[in-house]
Amino acid sequence: HVRVLGSLRRRLIGDLVVVPRQAADPMWHIRSASRRIRGGEIVVRYDNLDADIRLDARSDLCLRALGCGVYEPQLLAAFRGLVSEGDAINVGANVGVIAIALQREMVPGGRLLCVEPLKECIANLSENLRAAGIDNAMVLRAFAAAQPCDDRPMWTVPGKSEYSSGGPIVHPSVRHRETVVTHVPVIRLDDVVEQHRLRPSIIVLDCEGGEAGALQGAAQTLERFSPVIIAEFDPDLLSANEASSESLLSFLVDLGYQCVMLGTDLEPATPKSHGTVVALPKSSAGVLREHLTAAIRGGVLEFDG
Repeated sequence: HVRVLGSLRRRLIGDLVVVPRQAADPMWHIRSASRRIRGGEIVVRYDNLDADIRLDARSDLCLRALGCGVYEPQLLAAFRGLVSEGDAINVGANVGVIAIALQREMVPGGRLLCVEPLKECIANLSENLRAAGIDNAMVLRAFAAAQPCDDRPMWTVPGKSEYSSGGPIVHPSVRHRETVVTHVPVIRLDDVVEQHRLRPSIIVLDCEGGEAGALQGAAQTLERFSPVIIAEFDPDLLSANEASSESLLSFLVDLGYQCVMLGTDLEPATPKSHGTVVALPKSSAGVLREHLTAAIRGGVLEFDG
């Protein structure tokens, strides 16, 4: 109905500005009001996820729930086409939105591993999983990288933990905000998979540029199990974490993956791409592409303007 109203508006008044955009744009009002929020937690619900999510009231995840009402519809729809038997790993689990969406699509018996480095997220992550009735998840406070160590620095923006990074924060939404440094233990995914005897069929990563290091630490897992990989792909964030989009794509291709960008057309990923990359094992890429395309086209929510 939003698209129909938008089309009707254009036919009747064209580009005529009846009211300033600030008055007509709900997100403008919500962002303006959010500047007055000084702290505290809030429980929100996204229209495309049947779960209550407790999070920081200052976060952009909160703004997305209040303003847009949905959480990354293409990504959540993609899970319906790609999650299969076996275990799932969510790196950079934050407060559990992705973890819960993953678990909703998992075959009974599969285990879910959530890796999250920040203490302030762990409590809400565990509570949100419990409230969603998920009792098969392992929550591990750690930073996933190519090599383990006792601790390493992470940069975060107070109230906006979703932008936390293992390198200087360069995300345009928060790059001029105050940052604080915290130290976290570092693990290698290969070690965790072996320790817990996991058999991952899918790995989802949102590490604000730490995706390359996390996957390098999972090389043995990728060679042995060939899980589907879904990862945030941002050349600037990768560069801030001493990696590159070229090296990440080469790493995946050398391991036998076909890399496409999440979207209705599933265009091939290039070093200049920006968004969410989906790495499909070449042995099953054709079938998985069909499943992914059907899931996205059946689950995408489109908004006018």
